[in-house]
Amino acid sequence: MQRATALTIAAGLMLLTAIGITLFWVVFFADLDAQRESVFASRSEAWFAWELSFPLADAWVAMTAILGAIGLWYRRPTGLLFGLVSGGAMVFLGLIDLLFFLENGLYLPMNAESAIELLIHLWAMGFGLFAIVTIWRYRTGNISY
Repeated sequence: MQRATALTIAAGLMLLTAIGITLFWVVFFADLDAQRESVFASRSEAWFAWELSFPLADAWVAMTAILGAIGLWYRRPTGLLFGLVSGGAMVFLGLIDLLFFLENGLYLPMNAESAIELLIHLWAMGFGLFAIVTIWRYRTGNISY
């Protein structure tokens, strides 16, 4: 039985999301001094400490996204489980990011850094919801999706 195109897309985007999360943290930790002096740090005293609270949660999202992608690719029940877990975690983290940035005025004035952050936040929420809806649609019947 062939895998649904939507699940193939979800699996690929989950892998890309996990890679993106990993690259974000590699860049972040590669130059902590630059992060301490970033635009966001200058706009909010809490930003740097707040940002440092996310690596473990983001690692969870990346790990569940990888496991979900592999499960979806091979049409295994783990694709359903970890895909839904990852999607929910992405929505949660995206909402936390969005609210923190709104409450602390970090999106405005809009510049390249705040635009990138906004895109990351919208991706987390939007793709997380897409993953949940898409995977849930194929939950019934044969596990071979």
